[in-house]
Amino acid sequence: MSKYFTDRERYQLEYMYNKQHLSQREIARQLHKHYNTIYNEIKRGTTTLLNSDLTERQQYCADVAINKYKYNCTAKGAPLKINNDYEYKSFIESQIKNNHYSFYSANELSKNENFNTRVCLSTLYNYFHSNIFDIRQSEMPVKRIRRKQYKKQAKKIYQFGKRSIEERVDISSRDNYGDFEMDTVQGKQGTKTCLLVLTERKTREEIIYKLDNKKCSSVWSVLESVWDDFKNKIKTITCDNGVEFSTNYEFKNKELEKFVRTNLYYCHPYASCERGSNENANKLIRRFIPKSQDISVYTDEYIKHIQDLINNMPRKLFGGLSSYQYMKSIECEVLQQ
Repeated sequence: MSKYFTDRERYQLEYMYNKQHLSQREIARQLHKHYNTIYNEIKRGTTTLLNSDLTERQQYCADVAINKYKYNCTAKGAPLKINNDYEYKSFIESQIKNNHYSFYSANELSKNENFNTRVCLSTLYNYFHSNIFDIRQSEMPVKRIRRKQYKKQAKKIYQFGKRSIEERVDISSRDNYGDFEMDTVQGKQGTKTCLLVLTERKTREEIIYKLDNKKCSSVWSVLESVWDDFKNKIKTITCDNGVEFSTNYEFKNKELEKFVRTNLYYCHPYASCERGSNENANKLIRRFIPKSQDISVYTDEYIKHIQDLINNMPRKLFGGLSSYQYMKSIECEVLQQ
């Protein structure tokens, strides 16, 4: 039972109502329409006509109804660009729901596909708020919250042997590759397994390792195992004052021990903003591993999969390039350093 009238049905309605004088309910039955649809259509198309004796009469006119319908259609605006491109719609939904990408990242990836549809970022968000996409709010990345900048305190107390971030050379311009920020990501409360996360400041490259526990021996033993591949790309590491980053550990790799003694820097207490890139990267990891999950149930292969997804995610910061793509674009610059 369609509620929309075609031009042909309007002329049928005009004949039934004006010539055959059928009731509205009978017309609804014959045209297979709801009674309210017939009532509204007659109201829309009723106009005033003159009789031969110049008296007026009210009569339904199909031409009047058609003209009003066409005029009302002009208020609809342009049709949605995404209307018939189901592949594009499915692609965007998949990137959001399966890969936990933002609309910006998903839209940038779509440019590499042969879709007929091309829309801007604001249009995608309008579609989302209009429920065009099959995406729930809980499946969207968390909106950015701007926090207050850390204010330098008058007194600083550090444990003996730790190098303060104040001793580190100024790397705020992010001109050089090789300055890393380091942190751990905890799992469900009461569990021991965690993630060791290193974020390169210039390219936002993400390196993730799974640890059995949060002891300093676990942190440094993992870095010792990969140090030969890692030592040529790293210049400094900045971390917080957590016990897992304590240097009270008997290093087996003397090169790593020397690096830690000279190039490992600690932030001020309660100043996570001094590792801003690392903190933002941790939020990306939380899209895949919520705080309520035990990290031990995730395999090393899945952790590597998360790392690759983050490093291949298009970023507005780099003009649509991913961390890997941006790193490749500055490869010559890195080799010259």
